[in-house]
Amino acid sequence: AISIRAQDIGDNQKMMAVDGDISSIAISPDGKQVAFISRGDVFVTSPEGKFTKQITNTPERENFVSFSTQGDSLIYAAQRQGQWGIYQTSKVRKAEPFFYAATLFKEVPLVTGEVDYYQPKMSPDGNKLAYVADRRELRVLDLKTQKDTTLVGRKDTIHMRDGDQNFNWSPDSKWIVFEYGRLLNNSDITLDRMST
Repeated sequence: AISIRAQDIGDNQKMMAVDGDISSIAISPDGKQVAFISRGDVFVTSPEGKFTKQITNTPERENFVSFSTQGDSLIYAAQRQGQWGIYQTSKVRKAEPFFYAATLFKEVPLVTGEVDYYQPKMSPDGNKLAYVADRRELRVLDLKTQKDTTLVGRKDTIHMRDGDQNFNWSPDSKWIVFEYGRLLNNSDITLDRMST
């Protein structure tokens, strides 16, 4: 018996347009790359849209994408085995300056555990990561010491849908401003100073 193996006659890959259905978008600090979520995966494109690279290709969903302060990594929330966690993807080869033209990536978990973690926002100095834990807690992780601090507890927030906790860093990375609402009909704006 003779068996001859041949290449498939047709290409089994399907080209899909990445236009619309975008749930999150971020611009790199240098303005030369745009990251976004489409169909639950992370993509990065050039501002002109001529080059686009799919960064994640998982059956799980990713969301809340942003660039690191230096623009050399992507930070996002991802579902892994049914649990939201915060992950970081970096380019492996330093000779490849842009994600949309890079060939190899490495994903590492930053915050994972028994509850859901999402909405990551890195401080402008790149030393701390603010995020939402268990949908109602605002926490800050010191990336150097791995010290985790809860700024706002569950009793002080209301959760209606994923991504509804509003907060942001000050330009000097010393303060976080967030929407503080214990009641549905009224919210306050609170400013919290980060200890150094």
